[in-house]
Amino acid sequence: MKLDLNSSASRTIGTILLASTPLLLYHCGPRLLLIYKAHSGRRRLRYLAASRQETATSNNDDDGSTNMTVKPTVSAIYIHPIKSLRPISLPSTTFDKHGLSSDRSLMIVRPNPPPIYGSFLEGEATHRFVTQRQCSKLATIDVSPPIMMDGRKMIKLSCSHQDKTKAVYVDISPKAIESYPIRYTAGLWSDIVQVADVGDEAAMFVAEIASMENGAVSSSFGDLRVVAILENTERRIDERYCPVEARVGWGGWVPQSGLTDGFPILVAAESSLAELNKRLIEKNKKPIPMSRFRPNIVISNTKPFEEDTWKAIQIGSGPNATILHITKGCPRCKQSCTDQLTGERSEEPLETLADFRAHGEDVYFAQNAVLNGDCYDGSICVGDEVRILTRGDPVWDLDAVRAE
Repeated sequence: MKLDLNSSASRTIGTILLASTPLLLYHCGPRLLLIYKAHSGRRRLRYLAASRQETATSNNDDDGSTNMTVKPTVSAIYIHPIKSLRPISLPSTTFDKHGLSSDRSLMIVRPNPPPIYGSFLEGEATHRFVTQRQCSKLATIDVSPPIMMDGRKMIKLSCSHQDKTKAVYVDISPKAIESYPIRYTAGLWSDIVQVADVGDEAAMFVAEIASMENGAVSSSFGDLRVVAILENTERRIDERYCPVEARVGWGGWVPQSGLTDGFPILVAAESSLAELNKRLIEKNKKPIPMSRFRPNIVISNTKPFEEDTWKAIQIGSGPNATILHITKGCPRCKQSCTDQLTGERSEEPLETLADFRAHGEDVYFAQNAVLNGDCYDGSICVGDEVRILTRGDPVWDLDAVRAE
């Protein structure tokens, strides 16, 4: 049907649209502006990355050899399939909506005490997350990289301090996670996430190791359960720290963080660890490995704590290179004082970090990061060059962090 633009109905519709435009702009204008800034910001960074790549290419010597200046490089990549268990070193990784693929997609929980008014209300947390902060023995449990067995995506749990032939396999295939019948609402810091219990076998294995004291099993952690995040669960990062270019999709949504403490990616620098270890040695204390800080991406060939001032970095080259936004420093807790081989706890490195890395009420090592809003189908490899696209003032926590 052809619309008659001169009809009274058409004029009425036009009048209504014209009259409602200020109201629409009032309600939608800020959101539309945010979306515009996100898309234009991502284009600006891509242009900046391309120009840096072109400059680097043109800086070759006249004889065609490349300038031998040492450049920042990815030296290690780690994922932690189960939060607070041992990490896995990878040669490369892809990304998903929660960060590095398979990173912290499962965690340990225990039941919350029943409320005084009887039963939990809808939306209340029935369980609470458990980490090495409460149970240092979790550091002794190994997790294998995801492997395919009979068409299922599996991980293996084992413990180097016990019978090495004893192991438990957990099916983490998306279909399996959705089919697990027992569901909880689990408290994770200030958030509540929907999770699925992956079964008694994994829970009993973890609980036995966590409860081991002086060679005997106690009842202190006998109620632990292993859970997986459900696909439809949304857990967004703190919007106050989200760069506009990191907003996702056409709607400019705040990115998600899965079961990490707060941000999907943690970036650390070898030189910063070397500076910390130098100070430990000067105090006649033992140096510590990078595993104490449980990073995802480790970068070499930088100045100590230079990463504090990074704002956007590019990993790899080409039009589809991965761009990360540094959001804020990572406050450290007693988990960094836990030996990641034995589970034993000491006072370092927190004491030494407090000498030179204190800001407000917290001490910091490494930087939290999020993907550029258009980088979720990218990948990175050990050996990839890292380019610092933008810099700025360091960002620390706006609120004091309450450790658990």
